[in-house]
Amino acid sequence: MPKPLPRTQNVFTRDGKPIVAKAPHLNGDYLPDSVGTALDLLGGLSKAIRPGDRVMVKPNFNCSYAFPLSTDRAFLAAAIEILQDAGAHVTVGEMCGRADWPTEKVIRNLKIMPVLERYGVPFVNFEHDEWLPMEINSRYWQTIHVPRSIYEAEKRVYLANMRCHSSARYTASLKLCVGFTSPEDRDYLHCDRPLTELKAPEINLAWQPDLVLLDGRRSTVNWDGRGEYVFPNVIMASGDMVALDVEAVKILQGYPGKNKIGGPAEELGQIKVAAALGLGSLDYTVIEAAPHLRTQQESIHDPDAVW
Repeated sequence: MPKPLPRTQNVFTRDGKPIVAKAPHLNGDYLPDSVGTALDLLGGLSKAIRPGDRVMVKPNFNCSYAFPLSTDRAFLAAAIEILQDAGAHVTVGEMCGRADWPTEKVIRNLKIMPVLERYGVPFVNFEHDEWLPMEINSRYWQTIHVPRSIYEAEKRVYLANMRCHSSARYTASLKLCVGFTSPEDRDYLHCDRPLTELKAPEINLAWQPDLVLLDGRRSTVNWDGRGEYVFPNVIMASGDMVALDVEAVKILQGYPGKNKIGGPAEELGQIKVAAALGLGSLDYTVIEAAPHLRTQQESIHDPDAVW
């Protein structure tokens, strides 16, 4: 039976603390530039991804609903472009939730394949992958089942969103793991809804991603993850899922809404369990790019010039 992979060392740190990078993104900005800014704040993609690396990108295609319920096509394209420019061999893998089964339908509805075909990126539908039993021996799980393709990947990059969630209170990077668990495991995950937020983080004991990119341009803060949009207009990146999720929750808490994310972010079930399991740190450093205050022309040309 395969064993959990050794914990990946987080290379994105400063003075021993994990970094959460935050880059502004406003409507009309070039998305790869915003993602690139976040990566530069971390210290550069090359710290984690090298030329020739086989990288499995894990997005969120749980359902046919648009971003922020699913990974945005433009964000997926930006991540692929940046990884390929770094010389990585990229594969995308995912499986949707049972409420919108099957995955082929979700991928078709979200129009994902034209993006992947444009970049020559293969897609692995975990539904049809080989499921490997893995012992994790945690509180709620003794064994989980994971796809061989993501288990055997050389590097893993997660593409997360951030929004409120009906059973897990919120969803960001820690809950992305549900997308690589078997249908039977998902049944167990959701059979007792109050325990979902405590069970989900334990799945991450299987391995740790090398990098997480979070698309926080748009979100929802109602308890069920539906309703009117809010616009944090931020792209975030980190090698630490706990730190990234804490920062995501703090952003969501800044908007009024009827939800279940009140109180200290560190006390929410997913984060509390993940921190206790050593999946990340509550003590982190935020590095934030300056907001857009002037046009590019004003910032690079003589301010006294006449246009």
